Amino acid sequence: MVTVSALGSSLLEVLAAEERKRILSLCQKISLRPGEAVATDTVGPIVYLVEAGAFIERIYYGARAVPIVHVTGPGDLLQANRLFVSSSLYRTELRAIHIENNSLLAWPAADFLAALRTTPEGLLYLCSWSNQQIQTSRVQLYETVAHSAYYRLVNLLASLANRYGYRNSNGSTVLLPLKLTVKDISECINVSRETGSSLFNKLRRRGVVGAGKFIKVELSKLSEYAATLE
Repeated sequence: MVTVSALGSSLLEVLAAEERKRILSLCQKISLRPGEAVATDTVGPIVYLVEAGAFIERIYYGARAVPIVHVTGPGDLLQANRLFVSSSLYRTELRAIHIENNSLLAWPAADFLAALRTTPEGLLYLCSWSNQQIQTSRVQLYETVAHSAYYRLVNLLASLANRYGYRNSNGSTVLLPLKLTVKDISECINVSRETGSSLFNKLRRRGVVGAGKFIKVELSKLSEYAATLE
């Protein structure tokens, strides 16, 4: 499922100027080209904040072979659950997917938590972030059980178009500047690659999705089709 931040602001925006300056002094900036993966097998647990672009995050819990997949953008925290859960219980994969700039701010988890402990705003944000993750998981579970794969795909495309899309002059066609594969999209809606490809091709035949190197979404047709799936 796609994850869209519902907190209204990023962690850095809620911190006072001095606190923001201090926590930024502890981080490392990582810039990546589209398709490049982040090295997550570091010596210790790392917390990331998306500075620019977009990333796809895969989380494998325990021996689970099927990952939980999120598309994330500016302001989103990644792997912050490593502040609460031992990293030995799961593994993650991060890949840059925006066709332009992709950058992350990275902190060792211990340094990140120590810095936030000195600021009430930071701790409150972290609590809100944790609560949002729980709510998002509940929504994803509900959608998987209550809605069809078509509904989930349409909802995913609408979310991506609203957050990342470039609109044409008439505002009806949106280009998604994201390097996403059929496998990525399929995992986001919890279906096999074959099923995801079939669903995507059906949307193409309906004119909801246009042909091309990158995904083009016809918003008016997407809205019309979404109404039939309610």
